[in-house]
Amino acid sequence: MRRVVVTGLGVVASIGNGKDEVLRSLRENRSGIECIPEMKELGFRCHVGGRVRGLDVSGIPKRALQSMADVARFAAVAASEAIEDAKLPPEALKSDRVAVVVGTSFGGINDLAKAERLLLKYRNPARLGATGLVKAMHSSAAANLAAWLGVRGRSYAICSSFCSGVDSIGHAYELIARGVVDVCLCGASEESSLRQAWGCLDNWAGMPVSWNDHPERACRPYDEAREGPVLSEGAGILTLEARDQALQRGADPYAEILGYGSANDGFSMFQPSGEGLTECLRQALAASEERGVRRIDYINSHGTGTKVHDALEARVIREIFGAPTPLVSSTKALAGHSLGATGAHEAIFTLLMMRHGFVAPTVNLERIAPECEGISHVQTLRELPLDTAMTFNAGLGGSNACVVFRKP
Repeated sequence: MRRVVVTGLGVVASIGNGKDEVLRSLRENRSGIECIPEMKELGFRCHVGGRVRGLDVSGIPKRALQSMADVARFAAVAASEAIEDAKLPPEALKSDRVAVVVGTSFGGINDLAKAERLLLKYRNPARLGATGLVKAMHSSAAANLAAWLGVRGRSYAICSSFCSGVDSIGHAYELIARGVVDVCLCGASEESSLRQAWGCLDNWAGMPVSWNDHPERACRPYDEAREGPVLSEGAGILTLEARDQALQRGADPYAEILGYGSANDGFSMFQPSGEGLTECLRQALAASEERGVRRIDYINSHGTGTKVHDALEARVIREIFGAPTPLVSSTKALAGHSLGATGAHEAIFTLLMMRHGFVAPTVNLERIAPECEGISHVQTLRELPLDTAMTFNAGLGGSNACVVFRKP
């Protein structure tokens, strides 16, 4: 098994476009959550969310943009940054030893809705255009990246609800570790599904309603006053490489991937049991121990602000790590829950904190709920070196995924 490192990062998120802007937001507690008038107009009880703003697509060729919905545009901008950050020359990507694995929950869902509206209005399929199909498919981001960049290795999407990002990173890690490819652009992308998935969650009374006038306070992981997740959008792309190859070409890795775990609860489409989360964490930790690492300094948890899952996460962390636990915070309180992209976002946030020696707090955690006590919550910015870190996510259908990083 080959060792695998992260050599490049690219991000498009509610808290910033590009790793430098995102780093400032994490350090300065800059929230990406805002009031969204359309949610109020459509009768939502929750009126807040996170959106991508000011996206610059000037670096993407016009021809490539023609087949890209937002889900692919977000991924393309993030991938462009990740490639540049890794200092990979364009010709190095045009190979069957390079792969693209970019997950999502809903793909280009808005182009499906657009096609339906046009067909019902005009009763003529010719009005649908020629690009809607490739814009809407779940593999759109991955396929568009492969076509634009000339990647000839594996190219596909992993769709595992809110674990899509971490599972994509973990799968890319396994491809390189096993020698299938040498380089992989991996992560996830999600465009706003406000009129579809967001509406369903609002219908479940699953999003906060008490903070419509104070959107930056709406997402409150582990807090007594938490009311559910605040949804957002964006993309996170990582460049992964075989360690020996990366070092040989003079790359400066952010971290080495030590372990990956993925497991299902096998229990319910809606209600988590905790068994899958426990198993996936143990898988990742067991792989890390094989590399001689038994201590985790920091955990970027799923931490959505739901009553049930926040408490379950706290219980699982207590049971696995004992006391004291690693430091724990949830960056969703700043960036929102970007659904399929959230795991990729949080992996990048974690890597930026490792590189720059700090832990961003769980903002809005004012009163720790009794059921969420017993773990080492970070409530204010902590400046300290991080040698190892873990990030994990859980999703609808019982999916759970986790990855462990170590500083090179």
